[in-house]
Amino acid sequence: MKKISFLFIGIFLTISIAQSQNIKAQSKTVALQYKPLTNDTYDNATDFYEGLAAVKINNKWGFIDSSGKMVIEPQFNPGQAQFNSYFSEGLAAINFTAAKTSVTNANDPPNTQWGFADKNGKVVIQPKFSGNYYAPPRFSNGLAVIGASFIGTTIATFGLRTKYGYINKAGAFAIPAKFDEASDFSEDLASVRIGDKYGFIDTSGRVVIEPTYDSPSYFKDGIAIVEVNNVSFMIDKKNKKIVDKGFPGLSAFSDGLARFEENGKVGFIDKKGDVKIKPTLDFGLEKSKQMMYFSEGLCQIELGKNPATDSPSWIAGKFGYINKEGKMVINPQFDHVGPFKNGIAVASMYGKYGYINKSGEFVIPPIFANAGYFVDGVARVSGGSSFGDYKYRFIKLN
Repeated sequence: MKKISFLFIGIFLTISIAQSQNIKAQSKTVALQYKPLTNDTYDNATDFYEGLAAVKINNKWGFIDSSGKMVIEPQFNPGQAQFNSYFSEGLAAINFTAAKTSVTNANDPPNTQWGFADKNGKVVIQPKFSGNYYAPPRFSNGLAVIGASFIGTTIATFGLRTKYGYINKAGAFAIPAKFDEASDFSEDLASVRIGDKYGFIDTSGRVVIEPTYDSPSYFKDGIAIVEVNNVSFMIDKKNKKIVDKGFPGLSAFSDGLARFEENGKVGFIDKKGDVKIKPTLDFGLEKSKQMMYFSEGLCQIELGKNPATDSPSWIAGKFGYINKEGKMVINPQFDHVGPFKNGIAVASMYGKYGYINKSGEFVIPPIFANAGYFVDGVARVSGGSSFGDYKYRFIKLN
């Protein structure tokens, strides 16, 4: 038994030393210097949107600005574990009740009553609109998607024969609730479902692309990805195919390239429909495939995981990055990575998060339990050896 114990300890120490050496090896470049934004800590926090970040104190949510000043006192969305709303066009969806009343249909999500507050914390639209607790409405093109039940007006009846329309910033329906499903506006058009098909409307509610497609979409840089019989196409705002050829599993474009699938592999095309990276890439877990998009010339990719044969299914492979030629430029070595923003990406190793540069070197060591993106030099983190707890706070680059 003692021999086994000593063997275990030896293996543990060997692994620990190897991990430490590996992290140090990743940190050969000049480290970024940072400091706490303030001494304040929070039960939870979000990244910054439109200059404000949501923070949770005593089970309620408020907002701080980029200096760390509390500009909206905690009062919203009591009991909500994650604040999944954010400011868009100067307004954020809020509620004052922790209730998540399930509708009659067990397949429908729990719901709540949504309203909107401005950046001064003033409630400008009272919380009177029933909606998905986990998917708060947000404004785009001056309009926000709202559902209306034609059986009743309570939270419990929301979801029963619900139709969707759009309210304006006065809280009035600008587009009547007449669609079976509706999406946010993007580039002046929004995807809506009528029956079992999807089309597009303009900001007046007029159908400009007839509902003939099998899945929702949105326009970005004048292009929408639509699907017919499991094949995806690129269309413009006049509903014309940009390229005649269709691609299975085509994603939206990011950094000039879009992901597609072929025989269980992933490749990338440009906006002309030309294949820039042949479909030879594995994507590991399904969620890893959704993460495969280009940002600042690099795309995160997972290797070493076969979801059909590897068990347990939640164990992933390792993540690295490819460039737009499909060449691996940062070898798969991380447990998790994010897209690059301003030359920095979130990356985790051995269960801790830090930040890497485009050489794959840690410029901020992986010491955090969680880490968000830097926005104007400020990022949300939790835990960390320099803090000694798992509260959330914000750090600022020097």
